Amino acid sequence: MLSKALTGKMILDFTLLLPGPLATNILAQMGARVIKVEHPQKQDGTRMFPPYVNDKAILYNMLNHNKEELVIDYRIEEGRKHIVELVKQADVFIEQFRPQVMKSWGLDYDSLKIINPNLIYLSLSGYGQEGEYSLNAGHDLNYLATTGILDMIRDENGKPVIPGVQIADISGGSYMLITACLAALIQNKGQYVDVSVLDGLPPLLTIPISQLWGGINPHELKMLNGNLVNYNVYKTKDAEWIALGALETKFWNNFCEMVGQKGWKRENIWELSIHVFPYDEVQHLFLNKTLSDWLKLSKGIDVCLSPVLKISEVEKDIHLKARGYFEYQKAINIPWIK
Repeated sequence: MLSKALTGKMILDFTLLLPGPLATNILAQMGARVIKVEHPQKQDGTRMFPPYVNDKAILYNMLNHNKEELVIDYRIEEGRKHIVELVKQADVFIEQFRPQVMKSWGLDYDSLKIINPNLIYLSLSGYGQEGEYSLNAGHDLNYLATTGILDMIRDENGKPVIPGVQIADISGGSYMLITACLAALIQNKGQYVDVSVLDGLPPLLTIPISQLWGGINPHELKMLNGNLVNYNVYKTKDAEWIALGALETKFWNNFCEMVGQKGWKRENIWELSIHVFPYDEVQHLFLNKTLSDWLKLSKGIDVCLSPVLKISEVEKDIHLKARGYFEYQKAINIPWIK
């Protein structure tokens, strides 16, 4: 559960779609009062994303149910005056438009800091406020492509695979925005912060870049994405899938003990490459038991074995439910989910 450390803080939220609204949703969970501001002719596109419940988009409600909503034409003088009054009270102002757009409406940092010198102003954009790509439109797929992350996710034919979740928007956008906001609040002084989705992605490349700099082709090594028998996914007897994350040899050796294969034990991780270890024997082993059997067998043993949950199963997981991961269901009142 999130701390309520931001209780008493007020955030004006001029963000749309996923990265910004998810970040401000989390900031609201931390106790901040978040006012989501939308223009009547440019409302958040997630309002139109199906499916719907009670005539409202579930995605929009998930991202914004804990915020105050203000739909106002801030491009005209009367609307701008209302925003200015809110700016006087605000601690944080967050916008998610391309560079220079807020300036055209008189809502840029230089204009607003005169009204509120203590205002923390964060601009979230795809490519940053300056640079060759700063004015380019983009989405999650573009940022993954530009940073080389998409290059690291390829199928057996070498085709880049589009992930089923938004990696860049959330890790590079939402979480970097939250980090920047909290850091600025700790400094407790008015300032402008440029947050780029693109800038938040290079840390995801830490391991493959270290390999590249060391003269190793990460595509050939594939250390953590398919070339190790002890760090892989396996099909079970009932056609389900299970993830074995026994990266350290101590976990792998525990696994070997558990399945009665002491001859498989190794002390060097490189001996567990699928190219030198009998990978087909491990695959065959997993096909001998159902997913349920494997989970019962490994319970309480440090072997790093986890079921590959279907998306429809995740919200029923006992641990995730206990951690409160799906509390938003109650907040947005989805009647068919208990």
